[in-house]
Amino acid sequence: WFDEKVSRHEAENLLMSKGVGCFIVRASQNSYGDFSISVRHEDDVQHFKVMRDSKGSYYLWTEKFYSLNKLVDYYKTASISRQKQIFLRDNSQEEKERWGGSLERIGREGFHMGGAAGED
Repeated sequence: WFDEKVSRHEAENLLMSKGVGCFIVRASQNSYGDFSISVRHEDDVQHFKVMRDSKGSYYLWTEKFYSLNKLVDYYKTASISRQKQIFLRDNSQEEKERWGGSLERIGREGFHMGGAAGED
């Protein structure tokens, strides 16, 4: 979910084809060394600047975290948006839902293809 080279515009293009809550953490284009989170909302993509306090903690609103990972984890269960209930979702979550959990099933059952080697 982190790609420091993605621009704001590229993030919008990438996320518009994803589900609500999908996100990218990227380097801020306006403030060197800072980060932004681009999040797919229902009709658009919202961008949130990740702030840092004097102790180096990361925050968006009032909750502070010692790492970007902790900030992202928090907003998977708390709404990142103040206007709507929007929870961060990994693209991997979306892939599992799109394929009906088949990736997990393959992991448990093994990968089988009809007409595979060994069949006459």
